[in-house]
Amino acid sequence: MSEDKKYPRVVVGVFIFNDKSELLLASHRYWQNKFNITGGHVEIGEKFEETVKREVKEETNLDIRDIEFLGFNNMPDLGGKFTGEVNHLVSFLYKVKASGEQKVILNEENSGYKWLTIKEWLKKKDEIAETTYQLILKYFSGDKSDEDFKHKYLLALADYQNLLKRTAQEKVEFVKYANEDLILSIIPVYDNLKMSLAHVDETVEKNGWLEGIKHVIRQFKDILESAGVEEIKTVGEKFDHNTMEAIEGPSAGSGQGGEKVVKELRPGYKLNGKVIVAAKVVVG
Repeated sequence: MSEDKKYPRVVVGVFIFNDKSELLLASHRYWQNKFNITGGHVEIGEKFEETVKREVKEETNLDIRDIEFLGFNNMPDLGGKFTGEVNHLVSFLYKVKASGEQKVILNEENSGYKWLTIKEWLKKKDEIAETTYQLILKYFSGDKSDEDFKHKYLLALADYQNLLKRTAQEKVEFVKYANEDLILSIIPVYDNLKMSLAHVDETVEKNGWLEGIKHVIRQFKDILESAGVEEIKTVGEKFDHNTMEAIEGPSAGSGQGGEKVVKELRPGYKLNGKVIVAAKVVVG
């Protein structure tokens, strides 16, 4: 004959709070008349939340809402701490809210009750069942609202710091590209001046107006470079669809690259590394 095995009892333990964030504890005869949380065994076929509502109603007459699972507590050797039939309890712990203004009516298992804040309960260690006191320390020590506030504060601080970084980066980006519209309006003039010299016969004796135009072009170039503008290299370079537009040749209209640029039809420019004018080229 096999020896009959004994099993622990599955129960729920319920931390009941009111709208003032006060915790309800009742002095319980199974816990040496010390203050304890509300709870009881899970019946066959019963869901945990159903047990929570039933036990709270039976022991306190309260209707509850906002049922929140906290965790579980394995109590394998209660000894003289618990005077019920089974001294091994596995308790599933919940936090709930008492709905509105309700009157507490205790059943025969309890002889008195108090609504106190967590800090007030922690000062009454000798009046509270040891297991309940330890659970309060574990789940509500320092008042969980303080932890929630600290967590929210750290998240808000991180968001604020990220905002400062983004704002600083946006300012840098703004400064880098603030003159883009002005530069785009200058570049055609600069290009036309360069093109006007393309057909000048350099063998002709130099004259004042020619040197003057060259000087103006050099001034334009210096100003553009100081503003972060660089001309895109094209002739002799491999075609790059990111910086160039092929007007003639195998790459024209394909968006593909690979061939070398044999001729530049219109210069291209970058502003602080960003392409603002694509070079128009012939590839071959």
